[in-house]
Amino acid sequence: MANIQDVAARAKVSIATVSRVLNESDHKVRPQTRARVLAAVRKLNYRPNALARGLLMKRTMTIGVIIPDISNPYYAEIVRGIQDVADEKGYNILLQNTDRKQARIIKSIHLLREKIVDGVIFSGGIIHKFATLAALNELRERVVVIGRHEVNFPAALVDNIGGATEAIQHLIDLGHRKIAFIGGPKNSTTMVDRLKGYESALAQNGHPLKNNLLKWGDLTPESGYTAATALLRRKGRPTAIFAANDMMAFGSLHAARMLGLMVPEDVAVVGFDDVPLCGFIQPALTTVAIPRYGLGVGAMQMLIDLISGSTFDRIRWFKTRLMARESTLQQTKGQVN
Repeated sequence: MANIQDVAARAKVSIATVSRVLNESDHKVRPQTRARVLAAVRKLNYRPNALARGLLMKRTMTIGVIIPDISNPYYAEIVRGIQDVADEKGYNILLQNTDRKQARIIKSIHLLREKIVDGVIFSGGIIHKFATLAALNELRERVVVIGRHEVNFPAALVDNIGGATEAIQHLIDLGHRKIAFIGGPKNSTTMVDRLKGYESALAQNGHPLKNNLLKWGDLTPESGYTAATALLRRKGRPTAIFAANDMMAFGSLHAARMLGLMVPEDVAVVGFDDVPLCGFIQPALTTVAIPRYGLGVGAMQMLIDLISGSTFDRIRWFKTRLMARESTLQQTKGQVN
């Protein structure tokens, strides 16, 4: 493989001149000399060493992205938004999946630091623990988070409280009074906010919070199935279930089907996130849509501004939208007993 010395020798210039041309330095290089260097690069099929070039420029043009669950399509759209902006701006992406395990989160942070990434986007999972924050603080000037993590980093935030409130109001408007909540990890700020929206909508309509209608899972379809099965088997079962993410809502739909219940005639189901499958299952799932692609785009733009020292808003809010579909809409209006 040709190296920079070979290019310099063929173009009859110094190594410094080759570096200035390839790195588009502000140092002036005569047009004829630039053309000669580029011709030598093409003839020798020279490929600059990305790491060496990055160290020279104090940039590696690489971004680390940490997500908690690569199998969840919610994160796929976020990563696609990040990737599209990265491609446009000349950055590469290193993706790390943590399975929501703190040890893997810390390991991912250390790995990305060792790879000398220019910045890190942290999406989902839990980071407000000492060990995790201690690791992230080593990159504190180069971190953007997606979601409310109660940390002092620039953040792209979703209105989870407002989205959950709208979902529960939709069910109440359809006549439901016994509305169950299935949440994820209790220490997740996203789940805390979605529970607040659930409680807020009930309170605004004069309905008391009933702890026996609250169940907790781990954001997987399996946990949604288990929680919904327990709720729907009891006497005086809920007439509606609000699952705090679509994966658990899918599990809830399966639980209703296994128990011989019709959705939405016997029980309505609402999810949160609006992953692509929601509109294609039967019945199509009513859910709260999050601009996932926009979150990725916004977070990457924020990180680029952070890295470059540009002025930007350290907090960006993204609104949700209720997507009413078959899992609730066949319910006739009026009181449901």
